[in-house]
Amino acid sequence: MTEPPNGPDIAAGDAKSTGADKYIGELSSIEEIAAAVRSCTRCGLVGTRINAVPGEGSDSPSILFIGEGPGANEDEQGRPFVGRAGKLLDELLGVVPLLRSDVHITNVVKCRPPGNRDPLPEEVRACRPYLEAQIGLLKPYVIATLGRHAMNRFLPNARISDQHGRATVWRDIVIFPLYHPAAALRSTTLRQTLENDIRQLPEAVLQSLEMSATRSQASSGTDGSVPAGTTSPAPTESSVEDETDQDRLF
Repeated sequence: MTEPPNGPDIAAGDAKSTGADKYIGELSSIEEIAAAVRSCTRCGLVGTRINAVPGEGSDSPSILFIGEGPGANEDEQGRPFVGRAGKLLDELLGVVPLLRSDVHITNVVKCRPPGNRDPLPEEVRACRPYLEAQIGLLKPYVIATLGRHAMNRFLPNARISDQHGRATVWRDIVIFPLYHPAAALRSTTLRQTLENDIRQLPEAVLQSLEMSATRSQASSGTDGSVPAGTTSPAPTESSVEDETDQDRLF
């Protein structure tokens, strides 16, 4: 497991936070964030969307899946990953085994860019506070990014061909890049690669739990060792997990 030198921030290079950003950061539940997303007018996508897509799943997930943005089916239904790619994701989760209700699924941008184009920088900036707030409230052990665009929000210079299936530490959370299910639909080889990588998710969660335990021991002054092959970031107050979080392992 590797750790970026300075723990890259989602907001790297973005404009300074506004009052509206602060308001989003003060929302106290996933339901409140979802309601704010559905009524959002922060960028031009409000004029082309049918439905905003906040995300769905467990409010206390071990794993948070993050894609780039909704497609046509998601725009119509207001739910993430409900088209062919979503059906493949559900199928692959089943090999772990996991259900959609066991994890949380969202996107970097919450509204569909017209024609499924890549989101514009200002659209990513507009949605960033929602994603930050979701991560803060959900407190996942692992963030599984789906596709290179979502991965690059956390690992800006990484290549998906190099990083898929490899764990990296970001803000005391394990980032675990995966190929996008849509790409796997177009390639039998990528589908098998994606399945192999998803099978490693329980191990990534266990690595995160072990790092959390090590940080907790360090903060309490007891002896603890970093698991072999991992690099633990310096302990911070926000990274010390309550022991009851062990119950969140699937």
